[in-house]
Amino acid sequence: MKETDFIKQNKKKWARFEKLSSNKSNDPDEVSELFTEITEDLSYARTFYPRRSVRVYLNQLSQGVFTSLYRQRKQPIGNFIKFWKETVPLEVYRARRNMLAAFLFFVLAVIVGVVSQHYDGNFASIILGDHYIAITEENIANNNPLGIYGDSPGGSMFFQITVNNIRVAFYAFVGGILFTLGTYWVMLQNGIMLGAFQWWFKGKGLLFASFLGIWIHGAFEISAIVIAGAAGLTVGNGIIFPKSYSRVQSLVFAAKRGLVIMLSLIPFFIMAGALESFVTRWYKEIPVIIKMLIIFGSFGIIIFYYVIYPFMVAKNHPDKIEVKEVPRFIPKRKINWFKIRKPGEIFTDTFTLLISNMSRLSRIFFNVIAPFIIALVSVIFYIEHQRFNYTMIWYQTFGTLFGTGNDFQFYKLFGWCVPFAMLIAAAYFVIIDKREDNLLRNYLKFMVKHFIWLYLYALLIYSIFLFSPGVLLLFVILVAPFLNAIPSIIIHEKKDFFTAFSRSFDLGKGGYGDSLVSFLALVAITVIFFFILHNPIAGLMMIIDDFLRQTLITVVDGYSIVIAVVHVAIYMLYFFMMFSICMISFSLNHHSVLERKTAKGLYERLEKFGKRNRSYETELDFD
Repeated sequence: MKETDFIKQNKKKWARFEKLSSNKSNDPDEVSELFTEITEDLSYARTFYPRRSVRVYLNQLSQGVFTSLYRQRKQPIGNFIKFWKETVPLEVYRARRNMLAAFLFFVLAVIVGVVSQHYDGNFASIILGDHYIAITEENIANNNPLGIYGDSPGGSMFFQITVNNIRVAFYAFVGGILFTLGTYWVMLQNGIMLGAFQWWFKGKGLLFASFLGIWIHGAFEISAIVIAGAAGLTVGNGIIFPKSYSRVQSLVFAAKRGLVIMLSLIPFFIMAGALESFVTRWYKEIPVIIKMLIIFGSFGIIIFYYVIYPFMVAKNHPDKIEVKEVPRFIPKRKINWFKIRKPGEIFTDTFTLLISNMSRLSRIFFNVIAPFIIALVSVIFYIEHQRFNYTMIWYQTFGTLFGTGNDFQFYKLFGWCVPFAMLIAAAYFVIIDKREDNLLRNYLKFMVKHFIWLYLYALLIYSIFLFSPGVLLLFVILVAPFLNAIPSIIIHEKKDFFTAFSRSFDLGKGGYGDSLVSFLALVAITVIFFFILHNPIAGLMMIIDDFLRQTLITVVDGYSIVIAVVHVAIYMLYFFMMFSICMISFSLNHHSVLERKTAKGLYERLEKFGKRNRSYETELDFD
């Protein structure tokens, strides 16, 4: 866009912002919205008009109002009230069709459960488990049909139930990413379970009694699952129907809208957990009229806040119903390779390069490296399928797959070093070769050129990982800055593995402390991501395992094999990310060390010193 067109298109908005920012009695929300747009215009101007006065004007305009704007917007209590009075109801109103679809589908699932239990008396045992049914039948014999709700202490039961309710709702919400299929599946499971459970009690002549007991907490709990399903459908529809946005942009916007609905459910999860833990257990002692008031009062709150009130708010704020999302403009950041970087700069630049090259990296991984990994994993599964069939503990699956500990096999050691070398080559390739045409062909040429030496490097590092006793880990960490320099020397300096190995100790002495800190930061990142996968409270693997086990246990006999395959896929993506991050960081660190020794970048800047064109304004003149 020409600079004159850019100014003509936005000058009214800038004038409005300038007028509002100079007036103390203005609407801080309107100023905030304009301020966001002004800063985006400034980013655009910095990228495309870096030496023009329009950039200076926008820079002064945004900086001049920054302090006063955020002083006016310090309204934490007001924002909290506005969230519940306006933001949530309007978001629910926008998702009203998804809310209706989720409700109707859940009712249909309940009917399926009722009909299935009506024609098959053992259906509840299949859905709920023989153990649960046996305990409930024993409680019925003891004239306490819902006694299972009083078996645990109230405090621990409250925590467990609340976490479980949030987890189920989270499944329904996140399932929307699978083009709404995951959301529908979660609602189908829970709806069938509810219908079968209630009709099983009907077969025992206890339908009304069970209703008065279960729905004390079920009114909030089941309603929250349906509403979470609507949030999941909002996310899924954002992917299926992106309109004029890209699918990624549409997903981000839809996820933000769905997350608002999910956050609004937190108080209802807490109330459902409290009622189930501390009230339902006394269902026999509580008078019927009180139970009816609790149940229908709970439904009344849900219906008012999520059905009636959103229409009232939408009627009062018709101008706020339609929200036009504006994709954020993020200017590309140019990386200056030859400069001395501190660990913090290496960390920042690593993720900048990773994000900007993720599309190309992913294409290489899924088209070239992943097929080889699939073939290797298939061989391992074929040879040791019995271990995968019965191993459900993550570290045993990990050991069987990668040959750690007692599961070591030479074919795993030599086999896994091939994709590891390919991953190393891919990370270096995308930051060196910026050509977009013939990406895969150029990568293969690059990889073949360096493969033998990178394979030897992967073999060295993997052998250290497999065979080093725990007491030597400290020593390995201390020599890591030298070992990390080897792939950069092989690729950037075009040396063989043995020359790179000897040169790494000479090169690694420059900036050893910063290199060590950078490596420890990478170790911390690796541990954090692994903890996200495997923490004992809500690790990603645990969530996925629970979901797959509940989904497949009644469908597939070898469900444990399916779970193991999913584990392998997640591990591969994990290693893909970690290798990419580490190798980009090693490359940046290598250039930083070279700059310390040769000052190549400094000499280049000195050659240009005093030659800057002053015909136009520059960032150095005005920032």
